Amino acid sequence: MYRLDDISLEHWQVTGLRTRVATLGQGPVALLIHGWPECWYCWREQMVALANAGYRAVAPDMPGFGDTESLELIADYNVSRICEFMAELAQQASGDQPILLIGHDWGAINCWQFVQRHPERVARLINMSVPLRPVADQPPIEFLREYFGDDFFYQIYFQEPGVAEAEFDADPEGILRALYCSPDTPRDPPLLGRSTKEGGGWIGRLGKPTAQPDWVKDEALTYYIEAYRHSGFAGGINYYRNLDENWRQMLPWRDSQINCPVLFIVGSRDMTIQGASEAKLRQMMDPRIPDLHMIMLEGKGHWIQSEATAEVNAAMLDFLAD
Repeated sequence: MYRLDDISLEHWQVTGLRTRVATLGQGPVALLIHGWPECWYCWREQMVALANAGYRAVAPDMPGFGDTESLELIADYNVSRICEFMAELAQQASGDQPILLIGHDWGAINCWQFVQRHPERVARLINMSVPLRPVADQPPIEFLREYFGDDFFYQIYFQEPGVAEAEFDADPEGILRALYCSPDTPRDPPLLGRSTKEGGGWIGRLGKPTAQPDWVKDEALTYYIEAYRHSGFAGGINYYRNLDENWRQMLPWRDSQINCPVLFIVGSRDMTIQGASEAKLRQMMDPRIPDLHMIMLEGKGHWIQSEATAEVNAAMLDFLAD
């Protein structure tokens, strides 16, 4: 039986980038793509479960995260470049054999886009937290600016180069503690209000947690803090700065179907779905995903693979055994 201590950390050259890759097990490749602000480490429990089920689990730090090199320009963090990175990573790990692809948060976005652009490379897809949404009629940041007006919204805050990363680089523990929370984590009142006219950044608007969730172990929080002290926050935030460009680049696939079997796992209190029911999410995704399986975990939040490790692992293995 494989254990956490058996995970191997290696460095691969992927599209010219020195890339840290965690691996465990033997068999068909399961490629796990993390989100923000995460790194390969968020998948450690799933890697063990997959390896013990007969898979070779492969979890990279994505470009700009952890111990993987950053891309040169902000504009390089676009969907075409990231899919190129994922395609070469899959080729190195699995040759021409289709992979099991797994994503969370921004990793889920990357995986939705990858499977549309490279359907021949993916045998099955497991995505978490971020559903496949219909392609909007206008670029997302343009829409968000109109919708929120003078109200603060983090994705708009991220658009100005140098601003958000300066705040988070100065206090990585502050932002990570404030984000790695359950929906019911108690917090102090925020120091700043909703209006951007007050100035200030995001940490002061989140409210400092007064308790640490049981699933956020001290050693895990320390690992993430050290990872971001090493990499800085700019690389991860640059993905958000390409949302409008990605919208343009994905327009040719706006009506494409995802024909491989797909499992979508989400917490009922994940802010990403804005209170949507399982039925509403199915109605939204069914037209483009004929073979859709879905599990909504009641009361769980955004960091689903850590907050509900046992349930997520069981759902994955049941889906793969089907």
